[in-house]
Parts: sequence; structure tokens; C-alpha cells
Amino acid sequence: MFGHNERLARKLKEQGGSEAWATVLVSKQQWTSSGGSNVSPGQAGSFTIHQKLKLRVEPDGEAPFEATVKQVFNDSQGWPVPQEGWSVPVIYDPNDHSKLVIDLDKMPVRPGVDRDEAIARHERAMAQLQDPGIVATSSPAQGRVALGVADALTKLADLRDRGVLSDAEFEAQKAKILASS
Repeated sequence: MFGHNERLARKLKEQGGSEAWATVLVSKQQWTSSGGSNVSPGQAGSFTIHQKLKLRVEPDGEAPFEATVKQVFNDSQGWPVPQEGWSVPVIYDPNDHSKLVIDLDKMPVRPGVDRDEAIARHERAMAQLQDPGIVATSSPAQGRVALGVADALTKLADLRDRGVLSDAEFEAQKAKILASS
């Protein structure tokens, strides 16, 4: 089943597909493609990786099962390509386990990181970034504003470097910070 099938993902979400975590057992790059000029992440012509993954799906209250999925990852999603040992969120048809897609709306988790804590940390970071006070300063002086922007960009880069934010989320939040300064 092709995991990049957006129509299947939409259908599973709308018609009662089950969500679960899956552990990547094998991750093999099939091919890559790009086109046009890739000036910034997510722009037309961006870099795309076609990956084949063997997964062990671990549904709650159900026996684990294995599935193979072909998935397209590109820089517009901002998530790194999951490798062996990573955890990825999936949506599957409980009556037909071959109908399975990786949920690209949620982030993959590196090995050795608690899944729930990683998701909670990501949600907290996103909520903090949505708070316009992130670049607010106590003084209207230009120097204080510049320090506030620099501090916000430093915090943002730290979140990206720790894997809490994807590259695409980092770039979007950076643009907002710079636009508001």
C-alpha cells in the first residue's frame, strides 16, 4: 500500500480508521526526486525522498502486526525521514491492515525518546510560539526589541536542534518573528 496516498489517509480519518504507533523495522530509500529551483523549504521544486518502510504496528488493545508502506517525504513536511528504531504515527483500517498510511500531520519520534513526552513537548513549543509575547519586551526601546528578537530566534533554533520543531515549523515561526520586529 502506498503510504503517500493522501486520498487513503483522508478516507481512513473520515471513516473510522484506527490510530497507532509503529516502530520502523526497515527503512530503505527507493529514489529521490527534485525539480525547479528549491529556494526555501516547501517551495515548488523541493527535494522529495521515496522511502519503503517495514513497520511493526502496535495498536492499543490489539495484537501487534507488521506492514510495509511506501512513503514520500519532502521538505515541505519538515520531518526527517524515519530510520530503523524510530516511532511513527499511523492510521490503518482495523478490518484490512494492508490499508495503512503514516500520519504526516504528526511527528515521528527518535529512538530512546518517550513518545508521549515528545508529543507533549512539541505541543507546548507550538503553543509557546503562537503566543505573541514570545518577542515582547518590557521597553519600547529599539535595543530591547532587538534583544527580544535575538532571544526568540535563539530559543526557536534550540527547539529545532532538539527535534521539537521541524525545519518547516522553524522557518515559519522565524518568518513571523522577523516580520513582527
